[in-house]
Amino acid sequence: MSEKESIAVSVIIPVHNAAGYISDTLSTVLSQTLNDIEIIIVNDCSDDNTLEIVSALAETDSRIRVINNTTNLGGGGSRNIGLDAATGEYVIFLDDDDYADNMMLERMYARASDIQADVVICRSQSFDPSLQVYAPMPWSVRQELLPDLKFFSSHDIPSDFFRTFVWWPWDKLLRRQFITNHQLRFQEIRTTNDLFFVCAFMLMANRISVLNETLISHTINRSESLSATRAESHRCAVEALVALKAFICQQGMMEHRLRDYKNYVVVFLEWHLNTISGPAFHPFYQQVKEFVVALDAKSDDFYDEFIAAAHHRITTLSAEEYLFSLKDRVLKELEFFQARSSALQQEVETLTHSFAEQKDENAILHNQLHEIEERVTEQEQNIRQLTDKNNDMHHEMTIKQQEFNEIYQHHKNLISSLSWKLTKPLRVVRRFFK
Repeated sequence: MSEKESIAVSVIIPVHNAAGYISDTLSTVLSQTLNDIEIIIVNDCSDDNTLEIVSALAETDSRIRVINNTTNLGGGGSRNIGLDAATGEYVIFLDDDDYADNMMLERMYARASDIQADVVICRSQSFDPSLQVYAPMPWSVRQELLPDLKFFSSHDIPSDFFRTFVWWPWDKLLRRQFITNHQLRFQEIRTTNDLFFVCAFMLMANRISVLNETLISHTINRSESLSATRAESHRCAVEALVALKAFICQQGMMEHRLRDYKNYVVVFLEWHLNTISGPAFHPFYQQVKEFVVALDAKSDDFYDEFIAAAHHRITTLSAEEYLFSLKDRVLKELEFFQARSSALQQEVETLTHSFAEQKDENAILHNQLHEIEERVTEQEQNIRQLTDKNNDMHHEMTIKQQEFNEIYQHHKNLISSLSWKLTKPLRVVRRFFK
């Protein structure tokens, strides 16, 4: 850009019945150290007092704009509405229960401006409100797949591209003009509406940069969230993958990314299968099976044995067999974690015992150290006394030396004077004989 935009970052937040947490989310945005921002809140037909809360906040801060949808558009459509209204050089899409570090936008925008990035990605952590627990999410950015560069393009990630990042938007600062130039839009589907948008952006991005700092917390396990009611919209995952495949083909990338796509489809859809229950499971399983079979994947297409095993399960098992296999896998994992938990408990007990012994040893060492410190203090006091005494003696010696020099000089003068008087007769006789 030839001229810096007046707004550095547009923060777009779609909200729906978020009265219980939107104030906390907005407080983390309003407290950002980067002031040159606008906050676009798209109220998607909330039937609680969400609109009243955000409108009241907008009256206290001119950076907040509230857009009130007349019809329910969902997360994807609401993000598009916010994007159309945005004026910032960069945009970021937050959920209504995300919590940003107060330096998030400053740190990400500084990196973006420094290298003129298309996108800057930060690290993230999860927050479970029921447990009040924060946990890192290292899998959101798979460092081992990234090139060792300050910035790079999608072409610099040679394989497994679709598992390099998680395709959500709230940890990514995106150049708005790049979005406009490529006419990118979020899918207007109930869930998984961000996958296509973010994937498409990242596939075309020429300057991607990862900021190795945890700057945002994402809320998980909220009972009323859309992700928690995925069973009501299970087909959205397949719709997103279909749109992504069409885009890859359109961009002429399928030859290079086909293997990546196959691996991602298997991993992504099995995760959905494992998180859906009830009547929705059987029709969804059939749809997933047909979709995965159509990939026509071979055994050497998969990056690891776990993906190969998942592909085999989906393509060969019936829905009932899959559920039984899932139960067996869960039980095995449970046994593994129980064994691991027992081993860890033993390690904790051993470490606790070792810690107690170390604590006693530290106490003994502390006492010994205290005694040494006392002796050192005493010796330091003695040294100071000796130093003072030495200084006094030196001063006294200086005075004595001065007195000696004076006596010596006086004696020397006296001798000189006496010698002159004694030799006077000889000098007279010497003149007579001359």
